[in-house]
Amino acid sequence: MRKFSLIILLLAVCLMLNACAPAAPSSETTSTTLQPSVTTTEAEPADPFGYYDEAVTLKLGGITDPNTAFPSGQSIEKNQYLDAIKEAFNINVEYEWVAAPTDYNTKINLAIGSDSLPDAMNVNATQFQTLLKYGQLMDITQLFDEYASDMLKSFINSGGQPLKDMVIIDGKMMAIPAPTLTAVSVDQMWIRQDWLDSLGLDAPESIEDLRAVAKAFVTQDPDGNNQADTIGILGPTNGGVLAGVGGNLFGLDPVFNAFKSFPRSWLKDDSNKVVYGSVLPETKQALQLLSEFYREGLIDPELLVRADGFGPVLSGSVGIFFAPWWMGYTVASPVMSGTMDWRAYLSPLANDGEYYSQISAPTSQYVVINKNCENPEAAVKIINLLIRDAQKWVDSGYEAALPSSNSYPLYNVYDNANEDIFTYLTLKDYLADKITIDDIDFSTHKLLKNDMEAIKKLKLAPYDDYSPEFWDMKHELAANNIPRMLSVMIGVGTIVETGYNEVYNVYYGQTPAMEERYFNLLKMEDETFAQIILGQKSIDAFDVFVADWYREGGQTILDEIHEIVD
Repeated sequence: MRKFSLIILLLAVCLMLNACAPAAPSSETTSTTLQPSVTTTEAEPADPFGYYDEAVTLKLGGITDPNTAFPSGQSIEKNQYLDAIKEAFNINVEYEWVAAPTDYNTKINLAIGSDSLPDAMNVNATQFQTLLKYGQLMDITQLFDEYASDMLKSFINSGGQPLKDMVIIDGKMMAIPAPTLTAVSVDQMWIRQDWLDSLGLDAPESIEDLRAVAKAFVTQDPDGNNQADTIGILGPTNGGVLAGVGGNLFGLDPVFNAFKSFPRSWLKDDSNKVVYGSVLPETKQALQLLSEFYREGLIDPELLVRADGFGPVLSGSVGIFFAPWWMGYTVASPVMSGTMDWRAYLSPLANDGEYYSQISAPTSQYVVINKNCENPEAAVKIINLLIRDAQKWVDSGYEAALPSSNSYPLYNVYDNANEDIFTYLTLKDYLADKITIDDIDFSTHKLLKNDMEAIKKLKLAPYDDYSPEFWDMKHELAANNIPRMLSVMIGVGTIVETGYNEVYNVYYGQTPAMEERYFNLLKMEDETFAQIILGQKSIDAFDVFVADWYREGGQTILDEIHEIVD
C-alpha cells in the first residue's frame, strides 16, 4: 500500500508579503533564533501566573471588529479584560496600532516589512514563515517550558508531533500555535438512511456501490412523490472547491481519496520524491469516474453553479453529500421532526478497503514574540489567563457584556486537537456506566460537562445504538442538545469506530515560486477539473493540464520544496 505523508496546503496567501520583506537585514538580524532574555522582577522559580512587583508593559498590535458595542467607558485600549490582566499580573497592555479584521494582515505585513514589530502578535502561516526567514522572532523554547500553564501545555501536546513540527524549527520552539481540531478535516458521506430503507439498499462502501445507490436515488423515486426531482449526490456549490482543502463542505474529496488521489497536496512518493497530488495518475482516474457520474445524472446537474446547497438538503431532495461531522447540526431539525434520517459513513473505501482523508494543517494561527521583547513571559501569561478564566467570564456575564474575541489581547481559540474524539469516547463510556461524571477533569473540556448531564436524560435504550429513533426528541432539553448529540455520537462516532488513514502534507509554507505562480496554476487546475467533470472537455485534457502545470512553474515549486524538506 502506498504510504503518503502530507498536510493540506493552506491557500490563503498574502502575495504582498514578499514585497514588504525587510530589505537587506543586518548581520544582527540574519539568525532566525535568539535565546530569550527573560527580564522579570518576580522570584524564581518561574510562575505561569506570577505577579510582577513592578509593573511591566507589553506593546501589541490590536484587532477588533469596528462594530463591537463596547460597554460604557470601555474600548479596545481600556476594557474589563485589560483590567483583569493588570489585576492578575501587573501587566499594562498598550496598543501601538489597532486594525479591523479586514485590515489586520496588512498591518502585520507592513510591520514585518519595516522591521517595526510589536512585542508579540498573532500571525498566519505565511507571516510566520517570513518572520523566521528574516530572523525577527524569539526562540521561546525555555520560555514556554517555564511559563506556559499546564492547561496551555496540554492543548499543545494534544496535537502531537504534527502540531509541534509546525512551530519547532531546528529544535527550537518559535511560536505558540492554536491547535486545529483534527476530526473536522475528515469529510464523511452523509446519506438518507430512510431512502436506503425504502429501497431495500445497504449503505455504499465501494465506488461501484456509490454509483449503484446514487442511481437508485435518482431513478427509483425514494421520496415517494412520483416526481423525478431527487439529486443523487450533491457536489460543491458556486464558489466551492471540488477537493483538496480538508473539511470541505459538499466537496467530492472522499471520491478522490478512494483512488488515493489527494488534490492540492504536496506529497512524497515511494521513491521519496516530492510530488503534487493534483497531477498524479490517481487524480486522472478520479476525474474520469466523476465525469461518468455527472453524465449519468448521479451528481447534481447544477454542480458548481448552484447558489446554495443547504436548501435542497433541508427540503428533502438530496440523497448524499460529503461534509465533516458537524454537519449533523444542520440536518438535526428534519431528523428530530422525523421527516428525514441522515446518517454518516466513511465511504467510499479505496481498493485496499481503507478510508483515506486529507487533514488540514494542525494550526493556522500562531502567537509569536519579537526577539527584542523585554518581558516575553508576559505574553505567555496573558494566554494562560485567557485559557484559565474563559469559562469563568462566560459564567459571570463578562463574555456576554463584551466578547473576548473582540477585545482580549493575543486572542485565539485554544482547544484539544482531539476534543471531539475525546468527547465521543467519554460519552460512550458514560452511557455504558464505565465512568461517572466525577471521573472527568473538565478544566480542558469546555462543553463536556453539559454533554454528560444532557445525554443521560435524552438517550433511550439501547444505549449503544445512536440512531435517531433512540433519543427522546420531545424532552425539554432536546432542542438545545440533540443537534450536538447527533453530530458527536453519529458523526464523530463513525470516524472513531470505523477508523481512517490521516494524510498530511510534507511541506507547509510558501516558496518563492509559489508566491509568484501558484495562484495561476491553481486557477488552471480548478478550471480543467471542472470542465472534465462537466463534460466540456475529454479526460485527455488532464494530460495537457499536467504538461502545462510543470512547464508554467509547477516543477520549480517541486524543486524548491524538495530542497527544503530534504
